[in-house]
Amino acid sequence: MEYGSRIRRMDVMLIDPNTVSRGNLGALIRDFGCYLVRPFDDPEIAVVSILSKPPAVVLCNWGTDGAMVRQVLDQIRNHRNDEVARTPIIAVAQNLNRQITSNALKAGITQVLASPVVPADLMKKLIFVLTDQRQMLRREGRLTYVANLKKSKLIKPVPVPKVLEFPAASVTPTPRAADAEPDDVLEL
Repeated sequence: MEYGSRIRRMDVMLIDPNTVSRGNLGALIRDFGCYLVRPFDDPEIAVVSILSKPPAVVLCNWGTDGAMVRQVLDQIRNHRNDEVARTPIIAVAQNLNRQITSNALKAGITQVLASPVVPADLMKKLIFVLTDQRQMLRREGRLTYVANLKKSKLIKPVPVPKVLEFPAASVTPTPRAADAEPDDVLEL
């Protein structure tokens, strides 16, 4: 595993109100060898911990409506310290579908992970966090991924090509050779 040593040095924070799922996810992350796993059931206490010592990644339960993740995102992405605002956040969703994925990415989530968590998928998400090169820009005080900005505001509308119209009187007939007859056929 080429990223094994970097994953072992990761400080991972878990935010999940369900004790069993938080424990299972924590055990899985500890099996990867991460040196520090910080579990939280309350997002407000977790945000205070993020502000004092930003983790390498936050795994947060999406829940039914994503309210907990949005609460964490609002406080983290709007923070004036860029190191805190750039903290990668992975949403863990029970019934993952395109709508949840789209809403999560628009909200500013780094990645979305389906629950129950498959170890290989979690490893892919952690490797993505380690290799993520996307830029983030401040927009209305909130740090947002550039890819999200491009889709919504940075792409200029494509201009409609203008069709030039010629007046009928100015069209000239195609010249013909003097010996050409209308029934001549070009053979190849």
